[in-house]
Amino acid sequence: MIRAAGPGRGASLVRAGAAIVLAAAALALLAGSGERVGAAERIAAIVNKNVILASEVDERFQQAAARFSVDPRDSASIAKLRRNIIDQLVENQVVLAEAVRLGITVSPQDVQAAVDREIGGLRERLGGDAGFSRALEQERMTEADLRKRYEPDVREQLLVSRVVSREVQSKTTVTDAEIRAYFESNRDSIGKRPEELKLAHILIAFEADSAQAKRTRARADSIRALIVKGRPFEEAARQFSDDPSGQRGGDLGSFGHGDMVPEFEAVAFSLKPNEMSQPVRTRYGYHIIKVESHQAKTDSTKESVRARHVMIGIRPTPPDEERARKRALVYRDSLMRGADFAAMARRHSMDTATKDSGGVLGDISVASLPDNLREVLTGLSLNEISVPVKRDAGYHVFKLLGRVAEEDFKFDDIKEDLRQVVLNKKLEESYRRWYERVKKTVTIEIKD
Repeated sequence: MIRAAGPGRGASLVRAGAAIVLAAAALALLAGSGERVGAAERIAAIVNKNVILASEVDERFQQAAARFSVDPRDSASIAKLRRNIIDQLVENQVVLAEAVRLGITVSPQDVQAAVDREIGGLRERLGGDAGFSRALEQERMTEADLRKRYEPDVREQLLVSRVVSREVQSKTTVTDAEIRAYFESNRDSIGKRPEELKLAHILIAFEADSAQAKRTRARADSIRALIVKGRPFEEAARQFSDDPSGQRGGDLGSFGHGDMVPEFEAVAFSLKPNEMSQPVRTRYGYHIIKVESHQAKTDSTKESVRARHVMIGIRPTPPDEERARKRALVYRDSLMRGADFAAMARRHSMDTATKDSGGVLGDISVASLPDNLREVLTGLSLNEISVPVKRDAGYHVFKLLGRVAEEDFKFDDIKEDLRQVVLNKKLEESYRRWYERVKKTVTIEIKD
């Protein structure tokens, strides 16, 4: 199932997610700084009376060396990396000392909420509850052990964040004049706006025969019955769903109006939190939807829902694909003989998100197109009709409605993007000045 339809998007509801990481490595990274050893251990640095142990430097060095593929024979790179790690740990302690001086604190509730978020993210990266449990077993620890080890680091991160927010971020602003100056002085490095094509399309989707559709619906009904009888929804999604989101227990995250295909979206927005739908048919198959939360529209946010789903896909067979191809050729022949493209799209296109607008997809960057589409579409002349192009959902017949050549960005087009660039630059400069000033108020002793 796809989000808002378009030629460059894949047939899945899922957003690009975090990569799966090795369980043992992930847990070791999270739990690493929790172990404290006796007084006999070697000391790497002291900030005021706060000790930075050599074991902590060693651990972070090993992680960084592996991450950046440092050559163990390159003594200069090794020494530089180790010193950078010590400097980072010292910097952290300096900022924490400033938090104490300023009286900045974090509540146990804030720490707990942050730990919950981090554990939730780790659980997702490890493939859900089952992968998370396996990783804990490999490390011979419980979730409570992991949380206990993680809390000190989370508390420190929150304190550092609050100090920097109060002392640096809240005092750093960007004016329009500064953005304009940055634009003028960096024109050569800003690049150009990529070529854009204004496209319309007719989608001839792969349609299963009625017998296959009935079998798929029956399977969706049986899976829903299992959930009603007590099978956890997340477990059912991992076991049965044909969508990649099944690896995350069917979690789709939050989405707003226009993000999903209309049939799916209409049902999702009609459900109450914790309510589960009957199987919903889209061109990708049948979906069992469970809404976890529903966020009403406010002055600053759009209406959205957070949902999970189990998708039972209807896989096209070669005869299904051949029927779609022949229909696409028939439609193209009619268009080549002068049939109105918009009228045919409204009548025949199976893309419910665009058919009412005559199949108009809007302006699409050439750079975002998949290779096989880029070759076909960039070769079209204005108002030319493409040959049928096979994609995940079916065959597409495109019409080129307009073309905007590659050109220099205008200031107003990228003003807000540049605002963030300039702000980030000013924040870094402001932070470095602030840190160098604060560093003079503490005692730092490097022993490593």
